[in-house]
Amino acid sequence: MVIDEAFGRGSDESARYGLELFQRMQLQLLIVTPLQKIHVIEPFVSHVGFVANTSGDDSQLRNMTIQEYREEKDRRGG
Repeated sequence: MVIDEAFGRGSDESARYGLELFQRMQLQLLIVTPLQKIHVIEPFVSHVGFVANTSGDDSQLRNMTIQEYREEKDRRGG
């Protein structure tokens, strides 16, 4: 199942409720969300992919496990 920014406008509580429901249904999800909502989905995912387009003409995708993401976040102080 693909969820594209479905949690961007709702509350964190309603997003967690939906994610818990999908987890109980044993669905595999691809979630597209702004970085400011990653704290909501973090407990429910095993991998993250960051897409960046800093120059405006060349998108780059970086894949990492959730553990690698947490370690990098800790190194950056965030």
